[in-house]
Amino acid sequence: MNPHPKPDSGQAQGPAPASPFSLRRRLLLLMLGAVTLAWSATAVLSYFDTRSEIGEMLDAQLVQAAQFLLLQTSHEIEEEEISDDDLRSDHKYEHRIAFQIWNYQGNLVMRSSSAPEKLMAAPVDGFSNTTIDGRAWRIFTRASGRATEGKLLVQVGEPFENRFDLAKKIAAHLLFPLLLALPLLAILIWVAVGRGLSPLTRIAEQVAHRNPQHLSPLDTHAAPQEVLPLLDSLNTLFARVQQAFDNERRFTADAAHELRTPLAALKTQAQVAANATSLAGQQTALKQVLAGVDRATHLIEQLLMLARLDPQASLRGEEKHDLHEIAVNCLAEIAPQALAKQIDLSLSGDETVPVAGDSVMLCVLLRNLADNAIRYSPEGGKVEVHLQIQNQAERKSVTLRVTDNGPGIPPDEREKAFGRFYRILGSNESGSGLGLSIVKRIADLHDARVELRDADNGVGLCVVVHFPL
Repeated sequence: MNPHPKPDSGQAQGPAPASPFSLRRRLLLLMLGAVTLAWSATAVLSYFDTRSEIGEMLDAQLVQAAQFLLLQTSHEIEEEEISDDDLRSDHKYEHRIAFQIWNYQGNLVMRSSSAPEKLMAAPVDGFSNTTIDGRAWRIFTRASGRATEGKLLVQVGEPFENRFDLAKKIAAHLLFPLLLALPLLAILIWVAVGRGLSPLTRIAEQVAHRNPQHLSPLDTHAAPQEVLPLLDSLNTLFARVQQAFDNERRFTADAAHELRTPLAALKTQAQVAANATSLAGQQTALKQVLAGVDRATHLIEQLLMLARLDPQASLRGEEKHDLHEIAVNCLAEIAPQALAKQIDLSLSGDETVPVAGDSVMLCVLLRNLADNAIRYSPEGGKVEVHLQIQNQAERKSVTLRVTDNGPGIPPDEREKAFGRFYRILGSNESGSGLGLSIVKRIADLHDARVELRDADNGVGLCVVVHFPL
């Protein structure tokens, strides 16, 4: 038996779990890195600046040493070699200086043991850089007196490496405290960041211990300013989820209530058909069953349409559609219903009407408006669909107007007409009462505005939808 069976190739492998991300650890590393970089840059700059200052200071010492030697050798002296050990002070910052004293005849009068027996540099007053035995030296030359009075030439110098070593020691002393401070700084940053992130921890605990049904907004009074955008987004999400739950509960309740009546009617008509003693009575009952099925089907379609529209936030986009072309196709589909009632169904207005949005939903909006107009218009009536582009000074818009000559809606009930399952009292027409509710929802998703008016002749209803252009 294979102790390590291979995974089934037919099963999709899920993505690997993401590695845990620690904001505290990242802040710690970033801050320590920034401190180390800043401190190192300071040490480097200090090294070069210190090296320059040390060079000037040691140059001054060379000048002072040369002047001192000239004063001490102003009288005639014999050639003598001075050992470096005679001049050593055993100080940690001691720098050994090599010197030479030459007389006016060009003879070496005195030198230190570290100085060569030939001139260290050209016999010109001032500073110069030279190489002696492969090492770079800084030399200061000074002459005094006149040749007839015993002219002396003094050269004092030291290797550059002495200066560099001193600058390195100073830079090392600057970096050494960093090595001691970094662990302490890391502890302090870890604790400080932890305290700074404690509001996030409290918010996380508050969300984690919430009941799934508890969708009230989170408290933002004690939250840091940087966390407010996150809390505002969460509260907006909670509000949208709460609204979705409310819509779902309302939809379920409305659907259960509205489907109960047609289903009961279907059951009654089915029982009548089953108990009918004559063929004519049975046929009549079956026709009522078919009519009831049509009404229930229409109601279910409207309910499903509302269920689809409720969760959406917007249907308006960059893609534009010709509302006139949509109206032509939509009215062609509903024309048989108008012919059955001998209703004059017409389309007028502008022939090119661009509207940004969803073409399917725009067709649903127009079909619901036309369907309502046909349903509530008397036989031999008239339904007119009119499209027009409004060129107003402040902005352009598209107006869709559907007018019928039915009973209309009283002004005090027009706001209620957009509610779900609203029906005009005294109307003998069958319907779900969802048409205008669907129209209003689709209009809102397209940033459009819906108005209910009286028809121009005072008889009937005019529904006007204003689309932004």
